[in-house]
Amino acid sequence: MTPLLLTVPSVPSPKRLVTPLLVLGLALVLGVGLPACGGDPPPLPPEIAEGRAPELLILVYDRSTSVTEAELQHYQEATRTRLDDLVHGDRIVALQILELSLDEDPIRWAQDVPPREFRERVMARDSVARARFIQDARDYLTRFTDNEDRDGFVGTDILSTLHLVAAEVAAYPEHRASVILFSDMLQANAVMNMEGLVRMPPAGWIQQQARLQTLPDLSGVCVVVVGARTDTPASQRVRSFWEEYFEVTGANLLPRNYQYRAVRIPERPCGG
Repeated sequence: MTPLLLTVPSVPSPKRLVTPLLVLGLALVLGVGLPACGGDPPPLPPEIAEGRAPELLILVYDRSTSVTEAELQHYQEATRTRLDDLVHGDRIVALQILELSLDEDPIRWAQDVPPREFRERVMARDSVARARFIQDARDYLTRFTDNEDRDGFVGTDILSTLHLVAAEVAAYPEHRASVILFSDMLQANAVMNMEGLVRMPPAGWIQQQARLQTLPDLSGVCVVVVGARTDTPASQRVRSFWEEYFEVTGANLLPRNYQYRAVRIPERPCGG
């Protein structure tokens, strides 16, 4: 007679139960994205998936008395919105427009958006670090649009300030450079005064300066102007000067990027 064999179902060892739970717990703590059941893992961020070059975002602020308090408030709001487009590895620079010449000590601030800890993973703590940086940058940059203590301004030297911009661009050649000029674009110093067209440069001035090699190198820089009017013959003359100036210096200023009040500044205003 064949003996009766009883089959006892195997019980998983504690190690087999603990290990998957431990992995899941560590993933949640570290912020590592796990795919849903049968789903795909979280997509990589655009700067990784698209091989996007880091951006050098240079914000240039005009706080002269020709700029109204309402315009300064608009500059602040436009800044807050534009900062949302920054990603890990980008760099931001803020400059206040010089008053008279390059001899002045510039008011400047610069920081890098914290890089990702892991380039091939989506980490929650990376997102938190970026969000904190953006908020801190917003708070700090309000001093560049502050309406207080502006009575002592004696001029607006946009031309000299653009030499500072060129130096920032040259220091980070691996970045794609974007410059936002928050200004009415009225150069006003001892050499040139565009307010009311009091002292406009003579015909051929830009080409003459190019021959003398006194213009900054802004090759490939995407320029956006926010705060300049275009609704009068005088403002159109000022606009024509800057369009020629940026063309000769190698910058890219598209007609749509020369505005008085931009509704929103796109991440890539010059395309690409």
